[in-house]
Amino acid sequence: MNLLPTAPDQPCGRRAPAASPPMRPSWLGAFLAIATFSLSGPVIAAELPDLSVFSKPPPAAVVDRPLEADRPSQTLGLARISSSIRHGASYALVLWGRKCAPDSLVTWDEANDAFEKTEVDDRIFHETLTGLGFRVAGDPTDLFRDAEAPAGDLQVGGLITDYSFSACGGFMPGEQKLDMETAIGTGVGQMTVEWQIYVPALSRTIARIRTTVRVETATPVINVPEAIHQALMRDSLRALAADDGFRKAVTTPIRAASGLVEPQPGEPLRLTSGKTLASVPEAHQAVAAVVTGASLGTAFLVSEQGYLLTNRHVVGSTRLLKLRWSDGSESIGEVIRSDAGRDVALIRTDPRTGPVLRLRSEPVRQGETVFAIGTPMETRLQGTLTRGVISASRTLAGYRFIQSDTAVNPGNSGGPLLDESGRVVAVTVSRYASEPADRTQGLNFFIPIDDALSFLALTFEPR
Repeated sequence: MNLLPTAPDQPCGRRAPAASPPMRPSWLGAFLAIATFSLSGPVIAAELPDLSVFSKPPPAAVVDRPLEADRPSQTLGLARISSSIRHGASYALVLWGRKCAPDSLVTWDEANDAFEKTEVDDRIFHETLTGLGFRVAGDPTDLFRDAEAPAGDLQVGGLITDYSFSACGGFMPGEQKLDMETAIGTGVGQMTVEWQIYVPALSRTIARIRTTVRVETATPVINVPEAIHQALMRDSLRALAADDGFRKAVTTPIRAASGLVEPQPGEPLRLTSGKTLASVPEAHQAVAAVVTGASLGTAFLVSEQGYLLTNRHVVGSTRLLKLRWSDGSESIGEVIRSDAGRDVALIRTDPRTGPVLRLRSEPVRQGETVFAIGTPMETRLQGTLTRGVISASRTLAGYRFIQSDTAVNPGNSGGPLLDESGRVVAVTVSRYASEPADRTQGLNFFIPIDDALSFLALTFEPR
């Protein structure tokens, strides 16, 4: 970017955010009333420059719209910021002195493109979207993260198609002429961004959303062009987060060509099963009631290291919870992994010396006898065992389920569905209900155990 005509090689730069909500500077209203003006040095224009920041009416004010708690987003990562602004196009008006006299018009130079993604952009992206309830990959305060590899189930890119601002500096005696990086100033800016949402797992862009925002500095600040830029970036992300198309794109489970939701890549966790494996009559020893204070559910031990499987909806947002075992003992469990879409979670507690449940790799057969064990309704009914058959295998809303008439009730969620050898074939998740008061019986659904392992990135060491 070159500042013309008085400073042909001085970059205008990007500066630090306004600390207060934007307000219209008093000097701007007076300036916009001027129909013609002359500049120090050569004449640049006989009327107000054709910059979007001067257009009327201004873009609508951005209103924050936090994501609903029951609509978890895919994990988002900021991959790229770029621009399509034409080389040589005017994009900023610089005014100078206490009276904010028009001085110079700034033109765009592609050789000095300031819109490459920076650590500041990463921080604004993370702070803005996490503050509105979206999941964002990485932590910009982690000094050892791999900044060159954008993470996330979905990657977000921003193409800036319009960028303009007007800034006034030189309020203080002794400030160097047009040195906006060190001068105290005020300003107003406008930016249009075409946001693109890309799914690495599918190698496809699934949404394009356009946002236009305008911001103004409230009080004079140092480095006003950067203050304007950061405020524009923050408000553009707030506008993006409020867009219905964006919200739908980032909360819809990612599906492969098969129509099934695919688990996202994760760091594999290798577990060992156990020396003592439970049969059906012993299964209750490896099954615990889960008590969070807000809910009651079931979890089952799959590793002698103290790892249990359950449902995500059983643990909710809780990190620490109480496990009550069939012998009456209790332990503290920590939720270390979960997947809200597949509704599975992994709990870690102290290593156990008793039996653990084996996991079955072969597919189930219709008509096969199965058993459910859990904590229906209240903790004193812990360890209840029921029997039924495999009714069908289903795909619902992009996820696989096993359907069975095995009786389950509230509190059974997260418990195991066992075959006749005591091997886990699925995790209890729900009953069929067309409405809350529906009393339909014998239509119950279970998450296949291999899906639970895949979505939690779990593997088992052979013994």
